[in-house]
Amino acid sequence: MFDLSWMELLFVGVLALLVIGPKDLPALFRTGGQLLAKVRRMYKDMLGSINQLEREVDIASGNSKQPDEQWRQWLPEEVRNLPADFQPGSMSAEQHAERRRLLDEARQREAENQEPQS
Repeated sequence: MFDLSWMELLFVGVLALLVIGPKDLPALFRTGGQLLAKVRRMYKDMLGSINQLEREVDIASGNSKQPDEQWRQWLPEEVRNLPADFQPGSMSAEQHAERRRLLDEARQREAENQEPQS
């Protein structure tokens, strides 16, 4: 990458030892390593964000690379049929329990109406 020979690397190391000093050199390497780790993490996050944006744009434009969305069938029924104005975390636990009770009652009534009557 930098096209440095071993002799040049040794020269840079000795120069750093003389200029910075043996006491501060480990702290410099530690700080440099932390900086490098942070840059790598930022780069990976940026790539992940770009890939996520590409997937969202593909889905929104209808050019999805995944022609079938079979994963949706594994979602619970109430999640598949959420209202358009649903905001996650917008209901309290009591409201959620009441909604669940009403849904269960509606399903039970629907099941009773679909039973064959003799």
